[in-house]
Parts: sequence; structure tokens; C-alpha cells
Amino acid sequence: MPPTLAFVCTFTLGVFLTVLARRAATRLGFVAAPRKDRWHQRPTALMGGVAIYAAFALGYVIFVPDMRASLPVLAGGTLLFATGLVDDRFAIKPHVKLALQLIAAVGVVYSGLHLPWVNYEWVNNFLTIFWLVGITNALNLLDNMDGLAGGIAVISCAFLVVTFLLNGQSAEAVLPALLGGAALGFLVFNFSPATIFMGDCGSMFLGFMLSGTALLANTARFRSLTSVLLTPALILLIPIFDTCMVTITRKLAGRPISQGGRDHTSHRLVALGVSERRAVLLLYLFAALSGALALLVRALDTTVVLALVPVFALLVLGLGLYLGKVRIAEHAGPLQGPVPQAGNCPP
Repeated sequence: MPPTLAFVCTFTLGVFLTVLARRAATRLGFVAAPRKDRWHQRPTALMGGVAIYAAFALGYVIFVPDMRASLPVLAGGTLLFATGLVDDRFAIKPHVKLALQLIAAVGVVYSGLHLPWVNYEWVNNFLTIFWLVGITNALNLLDNMDGLAGGIAVISCAFLVVTFLLNGQSAEAVLPALLGGAALGFLVFNFSPATIFMGDCGSMFLGFMLSGTALLANTARFRSLTSVLLTPALILLIPIFDTCMVTITRKLAGRPISQGGRDHTSHRLVALGVSERRAVLLLYLFAALSGALALLVRALDTTVVLALVPVFALLVLGLGLYLGKVRIAEHAGPLQGPVPQAGNCPP
């Protein structure tokens, strides 16, 4: 089945189901209320993740006839979608969410999927669990401004589709195409000014599905071990970068990492005078560049990669150090311009 057709199908479903979810959320009072540690300024519908999940699940049933390889990933994603949905309504303790994330990750590893980074299986299994849980929480943290998490998910899905096609894995390419279409259908209503948020049910589902789908790549088609190590990390660089910066800056400030705040990459860009939309678009561009580098790494010799990647890493480190010095957490809201209808900044 062509990935393009799968993408169009779930995009259409995503648009339609997001409209329905927004109406249902408004009627049920399932909304995100403004809070001091969040960016948005008025109550906003909070069932976008339901639309993303439903659109993807319907597309999955239609376009993925052989579900054996990807079913453990979907099962884990479904568990975290349900977890997030309950959390959006009733607020689950962080340690409970972490335990359920670990269960989902262990289930995927137990099914035989893992990152082939070293020659020791137990180490690969441990790293894979860390990868799945880490990316899930990274995308959850990235859901802090209108259109940011959804857009980065769409870009990541696009590069995963290309990666699978380059590997000759046309069947596997359908999975990120389905996910990207569902996320883009939601993004139509989530880009600034957003009228609906995805909530934890959407961000945790997208994060787990992205990290889990990356495990399906046939690494035997990569030209070098360097490509195996770097490709998934580069494709998902933005959530990784944002999570690392938030973790380090909060630790240095003596704040709990799980505590919400306006100290993310996007918020720091706004503090520098960039508009909210441009901040999001800049991060889109950054995600596209890192994804393009991931594809380039596949085609280059190891010696060239070992010269190119450190330069890119230094640029990323420099950007992180520069943004880390920007003061933003103490502000009570957007620094300038009209009041934004921005996305959640989850705990």
C-alpha cells in the first residue's frame, strides 16, 4: 500500500475527527484551564489526542494487513494513550505514569524490538527502554506552544518514511505515514492560534509511536555503525534537545524536573523577541535540518560523518548554552504581542 495514500487517508480522518473532538470537549467541559506554569491564556478544548489516536487506529486497520511486527508498538502506544487520557481528566501522579511507560517499553523490548547499538543484548534492551520512555516524555514536554509538538511529530514522521523507503521497507513506511497524516490533521486546528490541544494522551501516544516505529528500521541497510547510532537520534533531535536543556536548567536552578514551567526552548526564543509563530517555525526548520543530516549520514563515509557530526553537535551545544542563559521562567505570561492561544506546557 503506497504511504501517500495512507497519509491522505489519516489526514482527512484527522481533520474530521479533530472537529468532532473539539465540539465534544467543549460540551463535556474537557478543557485545559489557564495556569501559572502554562503558556495559554484561556480555556481550550483538550481532546485532540483522541482524534489523533482514532485517525491513526482506523488507518492502521485499513492499511496494515500484517500487524505482527508493529502490533507491540501500537499496544504500548494504546496503553499510554489511555494513561494520558485519564491524566488529562484526573491528573495521575508522575511515578504512576512512569511505571506505565516502563510497562509499555518493556512490552516492546520483550517482543524482540530493540536498538542494535552494541554487541550485548541486555545493554541494547536497557538502552531501548530508556529510548522509548525518554522520547515519550520528551515529546510530552515539547507540547508547550501552539503547533510545536504536532508539527515536530509530522516532520519526524516524514523523515522516518524516507528512511524506510531508502531501506526498501515500503510496508513499514506506511506506519509513520499514517501517524504523520493523523498528526497533520490535528495540526490544522492546533497551529497558532490553537483551538484545541492534544493533551497528554496525544503527546505520549505520538512520542511512544515515533520512538517505537524507529525500531522497525532495517539497520542492515545502513552503511555504517555510525548511521545506525545517529539516524534515530537526529530525526528526533528537537524533543531530545529541549528535554536536555530543560532538565539541566531546572537542575541548576534547584527546581523539580517534573514541574511545569515557561522555560522551554520555544519560550526562550519568544523571550529573545521572536514571535510565537516564528519561534515554532524556527524549531520546525531546525527539525528539518537535523532530519536532512540524518539522511546525509547514511550516504557518507564514516570518516566524513565523524568530521561533520561533531561540528553540528558543537552548534547545537552552543545554541543550548546561549538559550540556557535567557531568563523566562519568572514571567507570568507571553512577553509581547497579542495574547496567544498557546498549547499546553505539561508537567
